[in-house]
Amino acid sequence: MMQFADIPTHLQLKKRLIYLATSEQIPHAQLFWGPPGSACITLALAFAAYLNCKNRLPEDSCGICDSCRKMKNSTHPNVKFIFPINTTKLNSETEITSNNFLKLWYPFIKTQPYGDITDWSHHIGAEHKQLIIPRVEAKYISQYASMQSLESSYKIIFIWLPEYFHPTTANAMLKTLEDPPPHTLFFLVSLAPEKLLGTIRSRLQQVYIPLFSDEVIAQLLAQQYELSSQKLGEVVRLAEGNLNKAYKLIEESNTELFEQCKGWMRVCYAQDFAKLMAHAENFQGIQKENQKYFLNYILHMIRQALLVQFSHENVIRIHGEERQFAEKLGQTLDYDAVKKINTWLNQSHYYIDRNLNPKILFLNLSLKIAQLFQHTRKKAT
Repeated sequence: MMQFADIPTHLQLKKRLIYLATSEQIPHAQLFWGPPGSACITLALAFAAYLNCKNRLPEDSCGICDSCRKMKNSTHPNVKFIFPINTTKLNSETEITSNNFLKLWYPFIKTQPYGDITDWSHHIGAEHKQLIIPRVEAKYISQYASMQSLESSYKIIFIWLPEYFHPTTANAMLKTLEDPPPHTLFFLVSLAPEKLLGTIRSRLQQVYIPLFSDEVIAQLLAQQYELSSQKLGEVVRLAEGNLNKAYKLIEESNTELFEQCKGWMRVCYAQDFAKLMAHAENFQGIQKENQKYFLNYILHMIRQALLVQFSHENVIRIHGEERQFAEKLGQTLDYDAVKKINTWLNQSHYYIDRNLNPKILFLNLSLKIAQLFQHTRKKAT
């Protein structure tokens, strides 16, 4: 699910965790904590993968052994996840636990590893519900901890956001945390450890994970998104080291960009020349940096459409409505058409820097793409 190499920076923390593993001085109960948007759960997951890796490397898990593959596929029998849930969400006469939400949990932790309780609530459709870790979890945790290990060296129980323990859950967990069975480890991951009972905290070896530096966030965002230097600087400044916040800031701005891009592409496809002229006039009215940012976003969507078309899932950076639109775009445009649009967009970006009239430039780009859509339709028939 995660390796140390997937996590930017935090080199000293990684070395410390690797030392604990190689020296076999692993505390049986650890608290990975830090501010929202830090790498708390990602480091804990990478550490778990390293502990159970059958072919450990000096600086990371191998990523290819049976244990590592199962970690990546979320099928490792010796790894259990506990997290806050809405106990009224499911219509069931049986006790509701985290197990009922695992099909939602695995995609969440894969796509939003820096997410918080608000993101999780939204993901499971419980935005207006109170989430807790109910007392029944303590019973099942105790039962699971006492079971014989099926594979690998360690049985690892993740508890994400233990600050959402029901009071009776916290008290019921004390004995299990203090004296778990051999080769059973507890990794508690908290964004607000001050809310934990003192009796819980006293039983945990603490690992503090700080926020990311501005430089690291800027590097990550530049690798994943087509951003102008002005927009990148603005997002980094507002994020204040919180990677989750940085992603949300980009998504918020991209929502408006997506609607503009989608509307413009549809007008090009329909060859509605009056509306194309209106788009060109609107384009002229925005600042130069925003003009380049819009072109960069279109370029990003065109490239993603091509990746979706050829099923390169490992490098696809979009989801939801953006993904659906990219799929339709990929069905409409073939590889040669995408190459042409890519060239035209790069040329337009170049000419904006050289102060070409933006209205003429964007209208020319729109007409070229409209003609390309027409040509593509004729080829299809």
